[in-house]
Amino acid sequence: MQSLKLPSAGQPLQVLRLTAPFAMAALCLWALSTRIDLPSAADLGGMLGELQLWQWLAACSTTCFSFWALGRYDAVAHRHLQTGLDGPQARRAGMAAIAFSQFVGFGLFTGAYARWRLVPGLTVMQAAQLTGLVGVTFMAALAVICGLAMVLFPVFAWFRPLGALLVALALAAGALSFVAPRLTLGPLSLRWPSLRAMLALSVWALIDVTAAGTALWVLLPATLEISWTTLLVVYAIALGAAILSSAPGGTGPLELMIFTLLPAQDSTGLLAALLAFRLVYYALPAAIACVIMVVPDRLKSIRAPLTDPDLLGAQHSAAETLPHYRFRAESGVIRQNGGHVQAFGFNQLALLNTPQISVALYDPMNGVFKETLAPLQRYARERNATPCFYKCSARNALAARQAGWVVLRIAAEAVVTPLTFSEAGSSHRQLRRKLRHAEKAGITVRPAPPSLPLEQMEALDLAWQNHHGGARGTTMGRFEANYLATQRVFLAWQGERIIGFVSLHIANAEWCLDLIRICPDAPDGTGHSLVRAAIAGAKQEEIPRLSLAAVPDHRYAARMDPGLRRFKACFAPEWRPRYMACPNWGDMMIAGCELFRLIHRPDPVQPAILMRSDDLRSSLGLNLPGVLPGSETEAAEWNGEAQLTENQSPRAAPQASRAS
Repeated sequence: MQSLKLPSAGQPLQVLRLTAPFAMAALCLWALSTRIDLPSAADLGGMLGELQLWQWLAACSTTCFSFWALGRYDAVAHRHLQTGLDGPQARRAGMAAIAFSQFVGFGLFTGAYARWRLVPGLTVMQAAQLTGLVGVTFMAALAVICGLAMVLFPVFAWFRPLGALLVALALAAGALSFVAPRLTLGPLSLRWPSLRAMLALSVWALIDVTAAGTALWVLLPATLEISWTTLLVVYAIALGAAILSSAPGGTGPLELMIFTLLPAQDSTGLLAALLAFRLVYYALPAAIACVIMVVPDRLKSIRAPLTDPDLLGAQHSAAETLPHYRFRAESGVIRQNGGHVQAFGFNQLALLNTPQISVALYDPMNGVFKETLAPLQRYARERNATPCFYKCSARNALAARQAGWVVLRIAAEAVVTPLTFSEAGSSHRQLRRKLRHAEKAGITVRPAPPSLPLEQMEALDLAWQNHHGGARGTTMGRFEANYLATQRVFLAWQGERIIGFVSLHIANAEWCLDLIRICPDAPDGTGHSLVRAAIAGAKQEEIPRLSLAAVPDHRYAARMDPGLRRFKACFAPEWRPRYMACPNWGDMMIAGCELFRLIHRPDPVQPAILMRSDDLRSSLGLNLPGVLPGSETEAAEWNGEAQLTENQSPRAAPQASRAS
C-alpha cells in the first residue's frame, strides 16, 4: 500500500524485497564460514563416496514419504478454502509446487505460480490464498512440533521452558480459534481452520518433518554419532529458520542453525551429509517439478463432476425451499440460522454448516436415516468439519449406533396429541389452576392477524430479553419479522395490551413450539393459556401432533432451567428421548462444544427470505386441509411403532423411516 502512495519509494522497496533473501543467505554462509573450517571439494567428494547405496535409497524413500504428506497437507488447505478441487491431481500439484518453491525461494510467489499453472480451474487469487494458507499454517504447525520436541528431547537446558511456551501459545491459539472462528483485521476477515483441520495439518506436518529429518539422519557418515531424536529436534528448528528467511532452498540459515545447535560434531562429515541431503531432498524433487512445470499437461484434467458414490445426488437448496411435507416441523429454524436443505438422493436434511461442524438438525425431513450417515460424513469431510446429528429420535440413534457411530442422550421432547387433548383429569390439575389464574386476570388469547403487530411484539421481546439476559439461538428461534411470517402466532391480550405471544413452526402433520415471549409483569398462567390456545388451534386444523420442543435431559439437566420442564409438564405430554450422534467420541466433544457456543453465543440473526405470496402459501400448506395419518402404517409411525419392510417402494420408504 505504501508503494501506491509513494511512487518514488516503490522501486527501492521492490529491490530490497527481492534481494533480502539472497542477502540473508550470503550473510548466513559467511557466518558459517567463520564458525567451521570449510573442507576442500576433494574431502567432500570422498565423504559422499563413502555413503552406502542403502543410505541413498533410504533417503529417497523418506523423501517420497515426506512429499506425500505435503500433498495431503495441500488437500486439507483446498478443503478449507472450498476450492472444490481436492483430489489426486491437486495433491500432486501441491507436491510439485512445494518442491519448486523450496528450491527457487520466494515461496509465496513461486508456490502460487506453480499451483495456478498445475491446477486447472484454480484462479490466481485462489492460488495465492492457498499458498499463503499453507505457508502460515505450516509454520504454526512447525512451531508446535518444535515445542513438543524441545520438551520431550531437550538438546540444551533452555529447550524445555521455550518448548513449553510454544506449546502453550499453540493451545491458546486453538482455543481462540474455537471461541472466535473469524479474525478481523480492518476490512479483512479471515476464518481460522477448524479444529479437525488443525489436527490434520499438524499430523501431516509432523509426518513431513519426521520423514525429512530421517532422510538427513540416514545420510550421516559413520563417523558422526548423532541420535535420531536429537537430529530431528535440531532439523525442525533449522527448517523454521530456513522457511522464514525465504532464501532459495533455505541455503545458509539451515546450515548455520544446524551447526550452531550441534557445535561439537565433525564439520566435514556433517557438511557432507547436508550436501547429500540437498541433492536428495531439494535438487531431485525440484528437477522433477521443473519438468512438470514445463509439461503441465501430465497433471491436468478437466474438472469432472463429483463421482463419490456417497455424494451422488447431493443437492444444496436454500432454506426458503423448506418443504411443508416434512417429518419435523422444528427444522423451520434453518430459515434464520443460516442453514439450508441438503438432499442426498431422496433423503433431505436440515443442515447447518458452522466453522467446526456440519450438523443435521433433528431427524431427516424426508427419507431413510441410515442412508444419510455416510453421505453426511463425506460432506463434512469436504469442509474439514465434524459430522453430527442433533436431537434425533431414539430409533434413528439406534440406527446410528448400529452403523458404528456413538450416541448420547441429550434431551427429552414433550409431545401432545391435539386431537384428543383435554385438560380434564388429575394429570392436568396444575394446568387447570394456571388457566383459572389467567382467566381471572382478564387474559384472552387469540390467533394473530395476518398483519402482525410487530412494534408491540418487538417491544415485548426486548423486555423479555432484558429480564432473561438475552435470547439463545441457532437451534432456537429469535424474534425477526420475516421469520415470524412463516409461523403460526398466538397473542395474549390484557385489555388493549399484548402481554405475551407464542410462535410455532408448522408442517403438514405437526406443529412445534418455538418462541415464547411473556412480559415480566404478566399474570400467572399467561404462558399456559397461550400454549393451550395453540393446542386448540392445532386440533381445529386437524394436526395430529404438537411438539412443545425439548428440554435438557442428561446428568446435569436438573441444573438447567428446571422451570421450563415444570411448565411443559403441566400439559402431561409424552416425553420422547432425543439424542446426539457423531462418528466417534472426539467428534462428539467438538460438536458438543460448538453447539454450546452457537446456542449461548449465537451469530447475528439472519432475516428469513420470504417467497412470493402464492408460493409461500403453497409451501406452508395454507391452502391445504390438515393432514391426518392415512393408514395404520402411517399412524403407527407417528407413535414410533412402524417398522421398515423389504418390499417398500422408494416413495413409501421416507414415511416408514420417520422415528418419533
